[in-house]
Amino acid sequence: MRHSPLIVIQSRYNSKRLYGKALYPICGLPLISFLIKRLKYNLPADYIIVLATTENKEDDILVEWANHEKINVFRGHENDVLKRYIDCLNLFSSKTIVRVTGDNPLTCPKIIEWLISKKIDNKLDYIFCENLPYGVGVDIFHSDTLIQLDKKTDLKDEREHINLHILRNLQNFKTAFPKAEDRLDRPDLRMTVDTIDDWININRLFFNDKAISYNISLIEAIKIMDIINN
Repeated sequence: MRHSPLIVIQSRYNSKRLYGKALYPICGLPLISFLIKRLKYNLPADYIIVLATTENKEDDILVEWANHEKINVFRGHENDVLKRYIDCLNLFSSKTIVRVTGDNPLTCPKIIEWLISKKIDNKLDYIFCENLPYGVGVDIFHSDTLIQLDKKTDLKDEREHINLHILRNLQNFKTAFPKAEDRLDRPDLRMTVDTIDDWININRLFFNDKAISYNISLIEAIKIMDIINN
């Protein structure tokens, strides 16, 4: 029986480094909307996309936005992110969990599909592509692995950063860290939105052709970013 992959997008309005960045405009759309549209319209229709935010009052605005846009939304613990994932998994059952961070508007749908295929074919607990531009990659877990992590670790940092226990104990998990094709091998490029400068740089991608918008390929984004940086 096929289980639809569950795409969990972590997002908070109360970002310490760039407050409210989840709703900062990217090519005329709120950042979180840009990201969700990019995933929704470039991934198979059966993929389940969930915005996972916190129970804090500051995140009411994200929940209101998600409800208005008819986006699945889940609220959970702010710092115990692992618990947030487990609780979310209890509502949206799946065997394949994709962790996406809400400040990465150029997250690559093709990389997601490629990694999911490798995860399923090789019966992996965890998979991550190492050599991509910063801010376009994802972590993919088997649901049983997250459940196992929830039982195994009480360490604050391992519950906040849900892949950390795996990375510290690779011998206990079946993992893979494949490299993307050469054209995407650009860990020197920054494509996340963590500061005001990041936000400005991401928007510069679309100044010449706004029609590209959320469908821009990662290869094209890299080409334009290189032109901008030079």
